Amino acid sequence: MRRRRRQASGPVRGNRLGKLKAAFRYDLERRGHHEWLADLNREYPDEVPTESLPTRPDEARYETWHDFYRRAWQTLRYDRQYTEGGGETPISFLAFDAYARRYCIEGEAFDRFVAFVSAIDDEWLIHLAEKRKEAAT
Repeated sequence: MRRRRRQASGPVRGNRLGKLKAAFRYDLERRGHHEWLADLNREYPDEVPTESLPTRPDEARYETWHDFYRRAWQTLRYDRQYTEGGGETPISFLAFDAYARRYCIEGEAFDRFVAFVSAIDDEWLIHLAEKRKEAAT
């Protein structure tokens, strides 16, 4: 079934790509720790005061439209080549194309789809490279 809202023509508005990348990076690096602190605050409000809890920055604010691209990335993230040394290559165009055909993403919507999911994948690969670098030192 084709959903018109996702098929609308036009360029990516504003800094949507940057917001998506910032929100994904926040979730990779800090979300788990912040949720843990919030759980501690619920259990021990005197020991972990509410005003000391960290908040999500505005540039990493979660928006509902992120879900579509994150779900697509979760589906496509293992459809890549892995190197002998444990490295990962970006998601292949064939994987994007097959996913888009299955979900009727065409034309300019396909271009946006590839741009957004590739941006998430790039952030993932950067995150992995940073973790490997930290482990090596």
